[in-house]
Amino acid sequence: MSPDTLNLTPSPPRPAGSAVGRALTWLVRHHVFGSLFIVVFATAIIASQVADRTDFASSELARDVEERWGAPVVQPAPSLRYVQSGTIFTELKPLPFDKQHVQVQARMNYRKRGLRYFSGFDFTLSADYAAVNREGHDIDVAFIFPIEVDKSQVLLSELQFLVNGAEADLDLGESGNRLVWTGRIPQGATSHFSIRYRARGLDSFLYKLDPSLPARDVRLHLTVEGGENYDYPPQVLVANTVEAGRDTVALDWAFQSLESGVNLGVILPSEEAYDNVVSTMAGRAWVPFLGLLALLAAFSIHHRRPLAFYESYLLAAAYGFFFVLLAYLAAFMNFYVAYALATLGLGAAVVAYAKRLYPEERTSRLAGVWGATLVVPTTAVILQGYTGLIYTLEILAALLGLMALSTRASVRALLSDLPPGGEPPHAPVTQEAR
Repeated sequence: MSPDTLNLTPSPPRPAGSAVGRALTWLVRHHVFGSLFIVVFATAIIASQVADRTDFASSELARDVEERWGAPVVQPAPSLRYVQSGTIFTELKPLPFDKQHVQVQARMNYRKRGLRYFSGFDFTLSADYAAVNREGHDIDVAFIFPIEVDKSQVLLSELQFLVNGAEADLDLGESGNRLVWTGRIPQGATSHFSIRYRARGLDSFLYKLDPSLPARDVRLHLTVEGGENYDYPPQVLVANTVEAGRDTVALDWAFQSLESGVNLGVILPSEEAYDNVVSTMAGRAWVPFLGLLALLAAFSIHHRRPLAFYESYLLAAAYGFFFVLLAYLAAFMNFYVAYALATLGLGAAVVAYAKRLYPEERTSRLAGVWGATLVVPTTAVILQGYTGLIYTLEILAALLGLMALSTRASVRALLSDLPPGGEPPHAPVTQEAR
């Protein structure tokens, strides 16, 4: 055996500090810090703007919609107050209703402002009430129907009021926030009151029974057209029966007697909140962007063509600008159309630019990089119920791809040419063999 061919001297161990230094050198060489800063800065700005919701894309969202359309509808139940006939209306006593049957027919009319869809709805309320005079004499009663003055002009229309089947007039009370009818109920008689009106509102409908009086034969039937993903507001009794159809839902509450007033109602169906979707996309963007940087570094090593700092920064700016473009496009058009335009438009620009940087690389492979590092992660946010599955399948595909690449001779040769730790290989130290 030749004494010059046997290397018996072990390589000296490299300190941990040198490994950290090599890693930092590699990161700086591939412009990771500057590129990541650009993406994080752009996505943080757009995520905060979208999540704020008060003023995005020149729209003061909630206040603007409420001023134009209305607000959540809270309809307190009417009340009856009485005195003995012939006396002065000074100390009115409450008279519970013996029947409260309310029907609400609602049709969704979503209002879009910026990235947000508000659950606007038009509805018709029809209610029938009955009260029995169980006193030993005739009584004079006041039927009081609460309203909200600041919305009455916008919301209340086609008001109709019947007493025992005959039309009657409702006067605006002195306080201005209620409609009042006065009349007489003979001893032992039953009076029937019917009220009907059309209105519109946002987000929810709530019917509030009088908390100080028992209620008998209470029924509320609420039908909604144009959506089915309803919910209940806090401190509201759940409906006794629910029937859901295609874009419709019908809810029924029925109680023979209630000892104290309760709230009945529902949060109306809603469209997906795309402001939350864009904000979530932007907040998570830095993670797949690191994958994009790793793939660009792999291309640079494969083609022995490192990227200049401005080339890396331009690609990072294009990646971060995707979320800005998506947010503003979606504010003025359908979200899915905006998403398709942003992904295809910016994707084509990024792939074309990368093709000029790596002329020998296949276009389909560059397009796959854009799809894997941007389209797949953002799609996972849109399909919230399948987010974990999509990420798992993407990681599995990447793992299988790396396993397949590691078996190729060209890849193995490329890896064998790389010096360990980024340093030039040491010359072998020989010792005479004995």
